[in-house]
Amino acid sequence: MSSEFIPQQASCSCYSNTYTINNKPIGRFICHCTICQEFTGQAYNDVTILLKSDVSELKLINTKFRRWKLPPNISRGLCTRCNKPSIEMAVGGNLILVPTANYLDGAALPEPTMHLFYNRRVEDMDDNLPKYNGFVQSQTMMVKALTQGMYKRVNKR
Repeated sequence: MSSEFIPQQASCSCYSNTYTINNKPIGRFICHCTICQEFTGQAYNDVTILLKSDVSELKLINTKFRRWKLPPNISRGLCTRCNKPSIEMAVGGNLILVPTANYLDGAALPEPTMHLFYNRRVEDMDDNLPKYNGFVQSQTMMVKALTQGMYKRVNKR
C-alpha cells in the first residue's frame, strides 16, 4: 500500500448504504469473537478502524444499528435490504469500523496486524500475524494498536 491514500467509496454489498473514506485507516485487524461471527455470518470480521473525521457522506438510511453486548460499546449496523454489515461505530461514534469487504479497492488498505479473540476461531489461520486470546488480551492489544495508529497519524502532521 502506498503512503498516499486516495479517498474511496465504501458500502454494504447491495450499495443501499454508502459513505466515503477520506483517510488511511489507523488500524486493521481480524476479530474471531462470537459477536463478530454472528454479525458478519462469517468465521471472522476483517475490519479497519477510522476516526469519525475520516468518513464523510454517510448515507445510512437503510442501516439498522444494534448493540450485541455492553460493554464494549459498539453499534453494529446491518443493511435492512441485503442483511450484510454496513458500518460499525464505537466510542460514541468517534471511531468508525468498516468491514474490509465494504471497500471498493481493498488493495489500497493496510494489511491486517493481528487476530483478536483467536480462542473463538472457527478455523485455524495460516499466517504470521500475532494471535491474541480472550477479552483482556484482545482488548489490550487492540487499544495498543489504535494508540500507535493515532500517534503515527498525529506525528505525520
